[in-house]
Amino acid sequence: MQTLNRLATAYPTTWNNARFFSSTADPLIATTVDQLRQDIDAIATACQPFTAKVVTAEAIEPSDYAALIEQIRPIHLQRNDVHKRLGNVSTYIYTALSIDTQDANANSWMPILQKLSADLLEGMTPFNVFLQRASEDFITALLADPALSEIDFLLHHSRKEKDFLLGVAQEQLITALATNGLHTWGNLYTELAGTLKCEVQAEKMGLAQAANLLSHPDAETRKAAWDAIRSIWATQQAPVAAGLNAINGWRLEEAKKRSHRRQLHYLDKSCHQSRIDRATLDALMETTYRNREIGQRALNAMAKALGQSRLHPWDVMAPAPVSKEDYGQKIEFEEAIALIANAFNQLTPEMGDFAIMMAQKGWIDSQPTPNRATGAYCTKFSNPREPRIFMTYEGTMTNVLTLAHELGHAWHNWVMRDLPAMKCRYPMTLAETASIFAETLVREALMAQADTPAQKLEIAWQDAQSAGIFLLNIPARFEFEKRLVEARKIGPLRPDQLCEMMDQSWQLWFEESLSQYDNLFWASKLHFSISSLGFYNYPYLFGYLFSLGIYAQQPAPDHSPHAQETFNQRYTRLLRDTGTMSAEAVVQHHLQKDLSQPQFWQDSLSIVERSVANFEQLVSEVSCH
Repeated sequence: MQTLNRLATAYPTTWNNARFFSSTADPLIATTVDQLRQDIDAIATACQPFTAKVVTAEAIEPSDYAALIEQIRPIHLQRNDVHKRLGNVSTYIYTALSIDTQDANANSWMPILQKLSADLLEGMTPFNVFLQRASEDFITALLADPALSEIDFLLHHSRKEKDFLLGVAQEQLITALATNGLHTWGNLYTELAGTLKCEVQAEKMGLAQAANLLSHPDAETRKAAWDAIRSIWATQQAPVAAGLNAINGWRLEEAKKRSHRRQLHYLDKSCHQSRIDRATLDALMETTYRNREIGQRALNAMAKALGQSRLHPWDVMAPAPVSKEDYGQKIEFEEAIALIANAFNQLTPEMGDFAIMMAQKGWIDSQPTPNRATGAYCTKFSNPREPRIFMTYEGTMTNVLTLAHELGHAWHNWVMRDLPAMKCRYPMTLAETASIFAETLVREALMAQADTPAQKLEIAWQDAQSAGIFLLNIPARFEFEKRLVEARKIGPLRPDQLCEMMDQSWQLWFEESLSQYDNLFWASKLHFSISSLGFYNYPYLFGYLFSLGIYAQQPAPDHSPHAQETFNQRYTRLLRDTGTMSAEAVVQHHLQKDLSQPQFWQDSLSIVERSVANFEQLVSEVSCH
């Protein structure tokens, strides 16, 4: 395989966010927060008159349209300005906490900023409720105003849930109480995950570093890391269970209160947040379940390559068992950026240049730190619009693909940076499409460079791992969360009940493809404890299969550069529409496909099946022992 030249100048591996604030102790943060408080109070005052207007919102006289629009326009413009400034300081503090969860200043600012966001939402509640209840004729007139046209999609989407609205005072109360109630539990989990230390082979380390060892070439190290992570979370079962009970109890009680006109089902609420129909979610999950054998075959082939009868759970993220001479050496950060940029160039040179720019500007924080948060993510500053990536990079192929994944998110943000802010709010389902598409570009480029069966095996190994994660692990998380919510309707759940539900969820999807199950996954996985969004799982499966469907539309390599550029333009237009269309509308408009039909998902699953069959063949060809 061709090796990439190491770059003479190293890229920075810590964020350079000094253009916003010098540190979390910067006095400018306090000045900014004080000004935001004043501006939010002013917005709340401007919105207060709409409390009385809510009652007659459905019967506004046409003669009143112009005066109302004159009231609404400045509120919208001021809200946009506050969102930008609040977004910048919130992103700064959140990213600081990711690097060091023990940063005292950042920990002090986080609840204050969450309260500001809640105050803004609470203050705007009369305004928002009025717009949700207003007549369709008035909304048409409102959106004809050039300054207000950007809220077209978001307003129409929110109006779909107007049957679940409560009174203005009740809506404000829910928002206010959530800051120090619901979201406190999510904050607690994040702090726990960043604070906990585990011991792996006599070395004490944070959970982020330990999680990276699950991709270590040495099997004993992987098992030691897996055992250590489980052991430390075993000591925290009570607080995590309390958090899950509180978060889900809150959501159920709120849904019950909102179901005064028609039933608000927790999955319907999640689908609305993900901008998909329930029929689409059902088609996605049911079609995947019927094809779960594809993911199981991938894990079984991995087990065969590792010399196991069934794959051990600590080996799910193991690297391919090939010698360092064949491939497998540590990939330096600079090499990873070059590798990813080269792969992105296959779509368009602009995307490759973008990956290099992200590294050059210090917009990627990847250096291991003692109190580092777990996981990886892409976020952005609002003004100017600049993406940021957080991950813990230690040179594994898994790290490279995670970096590609997050750069896909960043590229999605970047191609939308000229659009109005209200047209850039896309849901998780469509967000994960761009990231997984980027991963696929990198895997395909690596496979094209591979010279020997062993090198091809390592690349195909990544495909197999993805099949296992997306077709089995993600759906098992979805199954667990459904069971959790249903059981929470009856009462709070003990840790042992959560462990049993976790085992049952693994069994349903993985069946006999693992040697044992991780029944503490409910505690160790952040996603279950996110207070702001439930069912933070199926969008990954959606994005995986959707991105494969898009990728399959690419012209063959022997086609002209013009054909490739035409595809890139179509793909870019699709990304730019993700903030102003439902997922179904995006697919219908750009691909002329129907997401609610099993055939769409089956076509993408057929692509996965072919990659798994190729992997099985390579495992048979390569002698790994």
